[in-house]
Amino acid sequence: MGNYSTRGVTFRQSKNDFPLTVTLGEKNPVWGLSRWGGEGLRFLPSDDEGFLLRGNKRQLLYKGRRRSHRFTILGDGAFEYDCILEREPESNTIILNLEGAEKYDFFRQPDYVPDNFLKGSYAVYKKETLVGEGTGKLCHIHRPEIIDSRGRRCWGDLSIVGNELRITIPEKWLSEAKYPVIVDPVVGSMTIGSLSGPTFYDTRILTRYLVTEKITGLCNAYIYCSDMFSNGSSFPYLYTDNNNLPNIKKSSVERDISIGVNMNYPNVEWRTNTFRVDDTLQKGSYIWFGFSARTQSTRYDMADNKTITLIRNNVTSRVISSYFYKK
Repeated sequence: MGNYSTRGVTFRQSKNDFPLTVTLGEKNPVWGLSRWGGEGLRFLPSDDEGFLLRGNKRQLLYKGRRRSHRFTILGDGAFEYDCILEREPESNTIILNLEGAEKYDFFRQPDYVPDNFLKGSYAVYKKETLVGEGTGKLCHIHRPEIIDSRGRRCWGDLSIVGNELRITIPEKWLSEAKYPVIVDPVVGSMTIGSLSGPTFYDTRILTRYLVTEKITGLCNAYIYCSDMFSNGSSFPYLYTDNNNLPNIKKSSVERDISIGVNMNYPNVEWRTNTFRVDDTLQKGSYIWFGFSARTQSTRYDMADNKTITLIRNNVTSRVISSYFYKK
């Protein structure tokens, strides 16, 4: 890890979002992702050969004999990592070691979602989201597309096994490929969920957070507004926790936020307003925070049964449409 530097590129989606910092190695294609000013997740290709480094601030290429690695800033809230197979590999599976994986949950998105890039992709969340860390989402690792030098394409399969990210290329396709072959996963840096809906009516949607410092008084609430079919206003609410369920309401003076995307509010964006916390929320306690509206849609990622949400019809998912700050 001696070649890992602090040189990086920072993506910022909006003034209220949390920037993702991408840090690249000076000599080897080691790369790291971090948010919230703390430790993040680092990806270590298993290559042991030397590399020639070339490129600029928009694209860097680590040129190797058997495999090369390329990083490209896309400018739309994502960056692209390409593993380039210069010649036939020993295996049809590419492995990246994940340093820091024990701090994150990797939620595999189901194969029945309509977007091909999302099928079998992974939403990466902190295991425990703290107050002040927004939605807790680090990144989204999209399904990889494989392209050979003749322009032939196929989809690769992603899997997370322990502390390894594995990209598997169909063997038959690879046996007929002409080199070099580009393995092309996209890492999305948006902190919102990858899927839209369902729509709720007269419902409070809440998410559980750990309180990292004493909270009382005025706070800022944020909600992501992107749906032209939503309308009206949304109100923030905060509750204490009792055995992993919302208990006593502790918010008051909840000021509304217009959630529609229309002529008056044309931008897809995070919007904010204030509420007051009655009493004092102690450090180390858990709270439930979220919004209610006459009609509202959510942004979410499919998760597993460890994630606790208040979504009707037993849909298991990670709701990430809101968060708040102590003002």
